[in-house]
Amino acid sequence: MVFNSYSYIFIFLPLVVAGFHLLKRAKNPLIPKCFLLCASLFFYGLHNLKALAVLCVSIVLNYLISLLCLKKKKPALILGIVLDLGVLVYCKYLLFFEGISNSLFHTTFTFSSLILPLGISFYTFSQIAYLSDCYKDPGNRCSFLDYAVFVSFFPKVTVGPIALSTEMVPEINRAIRKKIDFDKWSKAMICLSFGIAKKVLLADTLSKYVDWGYANIDALGTTNAFLVMLSYTLQIYFDFSGYCDMARAVCLFLGFDLVRNFDSPYRSLSIAEFWKRWHMSLTRFFRVYVYFPLGGNRKGKVRTYINHMIVFLLSGLWHGASLNFLLWGAIHGAGIICSKLLKPFSVKWPKTLRFLLTFAFVNLTWVYFRAPDLTTAHAFFKELFTGGLVPINIEFIAAATPAECNILQWLVMRFTTLSTYYTGMVMILSVLLFALLASIFMKNTDERTDSFRPSPKLAAACTALLVMGILSLSEISKFIYVNF
Repeated sequence: MVFNSYSYIFIFLPLVVAGFHLLKRAKNPLIPKCFLLCASLFFYGLHNLKALAVLCVSIVLNYLISLLCLKKKKPALILGIVLDLGVLVYCKYLLFFEGISNSLFHTTFTFSSLILPLGISFYTFSQIAYLSDCYKDPGNRCSFLDYAVFVSFFPKVTVGPIALSTEMVPEINRAIRKKIDFDKWSKAMICLSFGIAKKVLLADTLSKYVDWGYANIDALGTTNAFLVMLSYTLQIYFDFSGYCDMARAVCLFLGFDLVRNFDSPYRSLSIAEFWKRWHMSLTRFFRVYVYFPLGGNRKGKVRTYINHMIVFLLSGLWHGASLNFLLWGAIHGAGIICSKLLKPFSVKWPKTLRFLLTFAFVNLTWVYFRAPDLTTAHAFFKELFTGGLVPINIEFIAAATPAECNILQWLVMRFTTLSTYYTGMVMILSVLLFALLASIFMKNTDERTDSFRPSPKLAAACTALLVMGILSLSEISKFIYVNF
């Protein structure tokens, strides 16, 4: 089951929200918490029962280790972190290291097939954060039931954001004690409608551009390569932020809020600012639990820059077991360092120039993130920089024109002399332009909920987006960050 499916929207979500609020009336907080835990484990288990077993064992072991961390036993903290990272490496990175080993030593050693539990990168980091918080302050301890709900909570367990127990557990406990807050429900509808629209109407449409481009690199040329590169930049933002909006909607329906994960990152004027706005929960984790323990900026500039590079190499590797992700992290680490070195001078540059440089940097680095390997990425760059200004490929137009636009395309052709090629080109460029402007200039979902004022215009917009999104759910697609 996924968020962008009829079974989730019309069956699972309403049942969970209704069940939670009905069980709150029992005046026993354990009952709605147990209900949330069962719903979350059911949701997760639908994907893979073996992965569910791994998650459950991980929850029990980490909680037991946390009891030792409460007593300031540092070996317990180290043991917990080593076990968590060991399972993560075994499940996610063993084949990656096998490939490197075979390449370096010309061996043919292979490992047996491994299970890759869904969301293991996200819930591993959440549990490491809990162990560390318990070691620092025993007051951060929570009950086993609270901990199990926190780790397995279905809106965040598979794709994040990386919430902390110190912020989420108290929120759930307050929601159980309070009556239904219909103001939060209104905000939840905003998050749900905009989240579905981002994923289904924009990200899934843009994915057709991207998939065609990376499957036909030799036919791109500079023009098509630029459009494909820009398409992925917008796709990954609307895909991931759309998921986070839908996850936040669930929490608001239940009566509490979820940590924010995006703040219009493509408005950024520097790489440092970009990482304050993109995947903010991951940035926070690395800052608090890696960067600060390494010394942060307290040990001189050189050590600070080394710490930044370590963090971004780990961030790249966290995203996937591939040299592409490692290189992507290294480039962003270098970008952060350059951003800080140039800050005394760059703050005097025109904002438009700083925005364009940052946006261009982010676009180019996403190529390494999307390409299946370095060879493909470099072939793409070759087309981008030396392919020449060619017309938009007709096969690209045929493959990428949204099915929802077929009637509109037919109407335009019916009353004009434009051919299929030109109407399709207009459709594609219109979607790209709208997505680009929306990501930079329009209010993001969090800004809309923070400034929420009921109005017929907003109600009509949310209804229209929700209806269009639901009607376009015939093709179920995975969220990009499910892979990480």
